[in-house]
Amino acid sequence: MIRPDLDITLLRCFLTVLDAGGFARAASLLGRTQPAVSQQIRRLEDLLGHRLIQRASPGRSQPPQPTAAGERLAEQARRLIALHDGLVADMLGLEELPATLRLGVHQHASDEILGRLVAEVARLRPGTGLDLRITHNAQLTAEIAAGELDLALPLAIAVDGAAEAGGGGGLPIAIHWRGGPETSGAAALPLIAFRPPCIFRQAAIVALGRAGRRWRLVHEATDARSLAAALSAGLGVAAVPDVGRYDDIPHAPAGLGLPALPGAMLRPLAVPGLGADLVATLAGLAAGG
Repeated sequence: MIRPDLDITLLRCFLTVLDAGGFARAASLLGRTQPAVSQQIRRLEDLLGHRLIQRASPGRSQPPQPTAAGERLAEQARRLIALHDGLVADMLGLEELPATLRLGVHQHASDEILGRLVAEVARLRPGTGLDLRITHNAQLTAEIAAGELDLALPLAIAVDGAAEAGGGGGLPIAIHWRGGPETSGAAALPLIAFRPPCIFRQAAIVALGRAGRRWRLVHEATDARSLAAALSAGLGVAAVPDVGRYDDIPHAPAGLGLPALPGAMLRPLAVPGLGADLVATLAGLAAGG
């Protein structure tokens, strides 16, 4: 029997599907269509003569799970890809992956995924140090552009399911109105917002402007804690993401007649050459995988 030569691209595709938690997310990360990703998985299965990924039952949506053969392959494929990338880097004179990974996470996403991110970095890059930075969008994008971060997870306003800056491929996060006293529809709405630049402040002001709704800024927050305190005190309403830290603050009363808000998306930004498996895994965690 002639042993097949494995294409490293097929292995990367296979790991990305598992780590990103789905074919659609993997397609976005790999820059391919979902049918193309499915075709590559089938090619790999045909080459090895094993079903590698369990298909979901019709009508059920669940992350793809590896079969027993898929689990064996995934473990060895990660080592093979690491060796491959190290060899290519050495021959081309490229820099190896950093000894310390500089990871930036948006302050409103850190509560939800930070623990899992740290655990996955330790699993995929044993011995790699981790420099964590929890901050706002402007700082994250500036540090990625300046080469001061290796991977960032900022939030962006989503338009038709895709982030305004950089397309899709991340975790959709709803934005809701919370807090607020009962005021008449004719009164200027008391608005609480973060200092600019802030996508939640922008979403609130744009939505109110399009609805022709008058508003006045009653509190400008410097961080999530001060904004939550102002909401809890009943000073006004704010557009905030649907993350755990605001669960104790009630949604704005329906009687206020507030306009609908757009969604946001947590999306990965990585420096070139960071490592497809690492980017795909962390992006998958960011997307709830």
